[in-house]
Amino acid sequence: MKKIIWMLTCVAIGLSGCGIADISQSYTLPLNQSKQIAAQKIEEVIQAQGFDIMQHHNLYSLEVTDHWRGFLGKIAKLWPEPKTTFSFKYNFNTFDGSATFLTGKKEGNIIGVQSWEFYEKDKGGEDFVNKDTGDKHNPMEFGIVVLHYFIELPYRLRNAPIKRYYGQKMHNGNQYDLVFASWKSEAPNKEYDQYILWINMETKLVDYCIYTLRSNTNPFTRHKYGSIAYMDYKDIDGFKLATQMPIMLDDGVVTAASLDEYFHRFSIHDFSFGDFEESVLYPLPGLEKKMDYKEK
Repeated sequence: MKKIIWMLTCVAIGLSGCGIADISQSYTLPLNQSKQIAAQKIEEVIQAQGFDIMQHHNLYSLEVTDHWRGFLGKIAKLWPEPKTTFSFKYNFNTFDGSATFLTGKKEGNIIGVQSWEFYEKDKGGEDFVNKDTGDKHNPMEFGIVVLHYFIELPYRLRNAPIKRYYGQKMHNGNQYDLVFASWKSEAPNKEYDQYILWINMETKLVDYCIYTLRSNTNPFTRHKYGSIAYMDYKDIDGFKLATQMPIMLDDGVVTAASLDEYFHRFSIHDFSFGDFEESVLYPLPGLEKKMDYKEK
């Protein structure tokens, strides 16, 4: 048995190689034209989705179920259980947010991220405790941040210095503009992720995004990437919110026969603007608020 496991490990290492995921593509337009069109398409999304409404309110809350499906999902899940419902609270264009467990073993506990410091408050406890792990990966901290980023993704990519227009594609009867965005270099680098937005040409909304995950340092899977579908948009006070966000490995959301075979899925049940005080997101004293910023 040990010999079989060793052989399988060697095969996995051989398949994964030593590279990192690269989703960049070639394009035929002159560079400046490609950059201009890409920037224009992202601005169209920001306007169509109503990010001015979100920017006006800044604070928002949502009830979300995160379901990690199947054997792989149970291994990779970010939370203690593969299916958990939370009440999230976020501050727009920051990385400050919190999540209250509504189900499971941690029901009633509050976890959060403030200026990249992770904290937790047990149910019935009086104090928020800084439990930051520094550079060590904390899956629950990552879970709070990644949902925040996915919800605001088009707005966050607006300031990406590297944008390219990858042309158009047809998928499931819809025509899409493909827009690439990243930081530092178009070629893959270890610091910053790459994104390709699939923008529905009719609605001007993002239906899909293919993305890398540089925080994944596992030598077996760091060559992999992910994809998310934005489904069932609902208009909430002028902001259009995708209420179903299945996530799949590689470009599965645009290649799989069914999105029901998701790796994991965020399902948003409730959403509202400004129903809490901003101070709720800043329980740790003495930390400077950090907006979303990446070097040019």
